[in-house]
Amino acid sequence: MADKNILHMLTPLKHISPFDVNMAVDAGYDAVAQYAQVTLEEVAGLVQDAIFSRPPKLGVRTGIFIGGKNAALALDMLEAAQKALVPPFSVSIFADPAGSFTTAAAMVACVEKVLKEKKQRDLKGLKVAVFGGTGVVGFSAAVIAALEGAEASLVGYDGVNR
Repeated sequence: MADKNILHMLTPLKHISPFDVNMAVDAGYDAVAQYAQVTLEEVAGLVQDAIFSRPPKLGVRTGIFIGGKNAALALDMLEAAQKALVPPFSVSIFADPAGSFTTAAAMVACVEKVLKEKKQRDLKGLKVAVFGGTGVVGFSAAVIAALEGAEASLVGYDGVNR
């Protein structure tokens, strides 16, 4: 029997996002296991169940996806999952709450592409203003741009009542 690609999807919410499930299946995973209402304290146990049930060589065919809506909690869950790994057992672990991290990464990648094509440069040393900075996507885009060497500033306005 051929080795299978398995994705374990964790969320603190009542349901896994159907969007995320569709993306996983369309990406070619053979099995997608869904875990809802997962607490931060439960992450390590789930990750260790996933890693110890397969030989280390199948770590490349095992993934952990952390969803939800709360970016701070998703990052905490990501950290807990990473700390639960025990060499030589390892898997890929990825957090993308409400698609915010991938959207931000795509936005920065588009800017980098245009800079490279039109200006023959990258983000390093540039001053970058990220509009929509009150949300997770804007905040994440600013962090990614800063990691690429830009001096990033957040710009946002939610009205006088906020």
